[in-house]
Amino acid sequence: MDHYDVLRHVPRPVRSRFELAAVRIADAWLAAGHAKASADDLQMARDFLEQVGCNARELPGVLVQLEDEYGRVEEMSREAAIVVAFRRLVASRRSLPDGAVDD
Repeated sequence: MDHYDVLRHVPRPVRSRFELAAVRIADAWLAAGHAKASADDLQMARDFLEQVGCNARELPGVLVQLEDEYGRVEEMSREAAIVVAFRRLVASRRSLPDGAVDD
């Protein structure tokens, strides 16, 4: 029987709700055949983006203004902002300390 040994491979702590929801969001988009951001999904992505140094705020209508850690500002759709959060999440997981492997 295959199993994950949490005593040998201690899972890293989860730092945001978005980390837990990212796979669910992506799976829902793939199953539907299109991307549709819910208000809750966007809020989780915004919270995560703020943790990694970006400032995200909703604009009137369906746009989000995203300012990165270098001061660059871009307006984008809600779905695009969530994709940016996906990318930042992947990048943050790739830079684990001391060569740790995150399976």
